[in-house]
Amino acid sequence: MNRMTTIPGIRSGFHPIHIVFIIILLSGLVAFPFVSGNRFYISLITEMMIYGLLAMSLDVLLGYTGLLSFMHNAYLGISAYVVGLFLIHVSPASFWLACLAGIAFTCVVALPVGWVQVRTGGLAFALLTLAFGMMFHTIVWKWYDVTGGDDGLMGMPNPDINLFGITIGNSGDPLVIYMFTLVIVTLCFFITRRIINSPFGAVLEAIRENESRAAFIGINVRKYKLLGWMLACLLAGIAGALFILYKGYIGPSTMSAFAGAGVLMMVLLGGMGSLWGPLAGAVFFIYIQDYISTMTEHWEIYLGLVVILLVLFLPTGFAGLTDHIRRLRKE
Repeated sequence: MNRMTTIPGIRSGFHPIHIVFIIILLSGLVAFPFVSGNRFYISLITEMMIYGLLAMSLDVLLGYTGLLSFMHNAYLGISAYVVGLFLIHVSPASFWLACLAGIAFTCVVALPVGWVQVRTGGLAFALLTLAFGMMFHTIVWKWYDVTGGDDGLMGMPNPDINLFGITIGNSGDPLVIYMFTLVIVTLCFFITRRIINSPFGAVLEAIRENESRAAFIGINVRKYKLLGWMLACLLAGIAGALFILYKGYIGPSTMSAFAGAGVLMMVLLGGMGSLWGPLAGAVFFIYIQDYISTMTEHWEIYLGLVVILLVLFLPTGFAGLTDHIRRLRKE
């Protein structure tokens, strides 16, 4: 057990350089919409932040617990559909209740699914995530009367965002939803980092490194794998609530296996086991996708080539750049 206390996952605190970088980054993100005023780029960065949160949630599973989920985007979709349906059919003005309903329903669905999945491991776990994800995708695709089928869920109202009786703004305003997304994603990052840097995170890393040894020293492996799964799905549910508020629309393609592969690429590009890496991977992936798609309709081919080259020459992702630079300095 003494060795577990030396696992990097339980180290906390930021290096002063990192603190300065975080302050500059957040200040730049806050100032950007006022300096730029370009609605397209405001919406693009909002999408980057939402998918960055989704990629970070997958990193909790893959990078820290060692569990591969092929269609983690399905839980973003579940939350988004529930938030949209709540606003359309239950209470068009209840912003916070709608978000809570979407996140809570996502967790309710994820709990029995996770209970089944954590009884396996490795490839079996990954295949089960694919099976459940395809099942959820088929439900929203075929249940036309509720979800809108392949047309998607449309006609969602834009409620005001109220906090302690004060109206912050309307969720249909790109600037308001940009700022709201920035606040929520930032809070999720720091809270998740604190959880990962706790003894709980160290246990997840111990399971990732050697599940048999973790069980031998008395760790309830299934319990902690389920808790890691629920944390990841909770974050995906938050990302789903932000997604529907940002888009005003959700379609079954968001929950497809192709979209799930994209989220997995974001994690690999950014670097597993870093939390901030998947955020950077999401920014890069979405920017390259948007840039290449303006030049050719066959953008998937070129995007695939870019990803392949990056994985070959930067296998640890952007998160590994600091270690690489450190090694070069020593040499």
